[in-house]
Order: sequence, then structure tokens, then C-alpha cells
Amino acid sequence: MKLFSLVALAAASAAVSLPVLPSVAQDGPGKVVRGDCSITVGGKVYLDIKKTCRIDLQDDGSFQINLNSKTPTYFAYVSILDGGFANVSWNGKSRAGHAHELLGEDFRRQGGCWVGKKGKVCAFKR
Repeated sequence: MKLFSLVALAAASAAVSLPVLPSVAQDGPGKVVRGDCSITVGGKVYLDIKKTCRIDLQDDGSFQINLNSKTPTYFAYVSILDGGFANVSWNGKSRAGHAHELLGEDFRRQGGCWVGKKGKVCAFKR
């Protein structure tokens, strides 16, 4: 199955209204899709889910990965900022309920990932 970058979808949705795809479920504002996701902090991979990762895509291009999933170990928020940057935060401890650890506001898109000095968050729709 060909992977489509959610980041590209997020960037496009910030500029134009996208049609709802058959594989996209509506869940309040934005869309919920399933796919691959990962969280890497300080060179260590904390989350790496294939096919079943819950990805919540917001209308402004921001997204969350693994939030409200059946296995809520680690999750992250990627919030789009001006100038092509994103603010990224995560919960930092397995099963912690809040994304209280800011990884930075220096994250830039590289393919299906957002990469900053402290880490990387990736999301791909299946």
C-alpha cells in the first residue's frame, strides 16, 4: 500500500478545503486517520506504530499522534506556526495524561516528519 504523508495533507488543508476520503472518519473538528507514526526524542525512539496509529488532523494543519488510542503510551502534538515552523510537545512519560513537555518551536517538515533539535515526530496515512 502506498504511503501518503500526513504532513503534506496537513499543509494542503491549511490552504484549501480537502474532500473527506473514504478512509477518513469525522471526529469533531478535523479528521481522524490511521497509519504509521513515531516519536523520537534525543535519538531514542519512544513510539513506533505501523498501520494502526491514530492520527488526529486539525483543520489548520496541526495534528496529534496516538492521542486517545487503545494503547496510550506516548503521544505528541504538532502545532503549525508561521514561517514553516511547528511547535511540538509530548507527554514525556509512558501513560502520562498531558503533553506537558515542550520539545521546541524549531521543528520543520522533512517529508512525513517534523524535525527539530530535540527530536522528530512522523505521521503517515495508510
